[in-house]
Amino acid sequence: MSDARGEPVSVTPAGASRVAPWIISRDTVAEIEFLGAVFDAVEAAGARIMNGDRVGHAEIDLAGMTVLMFDADPAWPPTPAHMRLYVEDVQRTLRAATERGARAVTEPTELAFGDVVARFRDPQGHLWWIHQHVEDVDPAELGQRFQQEAAVKAMLYVGDTLNQDMARSRPAGDARG
Repeated sequence: MSDARGEPVSVTPAGASRVAPWIISRDTVAEIEFLGAVFDAVEAAGARIMNGDRVGHAEIDLAGMTVLMFDADPAWPPTPAHMRLYVEDVQRTLRAATERGARAVTEPTELAFGDVVARFRDPQGHLWWIHQHVEDVDPAELGQRFQQEAAVKAMLYVGDTLNQDMARSRPAGDARG
């Protein structure tokens, strides 16, 4: 691809990733504050654009990734994001989130592939998968691990807690079952 002068142009602008998630919230300012407190996210200077009293656009750096954000229109249904983030300490991160109003969904659980995982739903309804990588597991060993009773129970637990949370979070009147 080239610009009007015939100079080559990158597929993405400098500093941008080819994939960038959006987090749409009822209160983007509160979400930015929450993410800063829990994950050390930093709002990009000068990126916030207001639309009246609502945030029309904002960007944060979250663990080296640009995340785009804005306030939902009041007429829209909830649009919770589902995000996975690797952290240094799952216990500490989960505690920081719940101290700031998040609800634990999945308690820290060691899984066969070498991660300790937990989940929480933040005060705006977004679901966060937090992972702490504790071990590199050889692919040949992974199949054997998933045959062990403890590994099966751990996977069932994380699956069950997600199912329970998703069922709890369904809109009123949704009869799926």
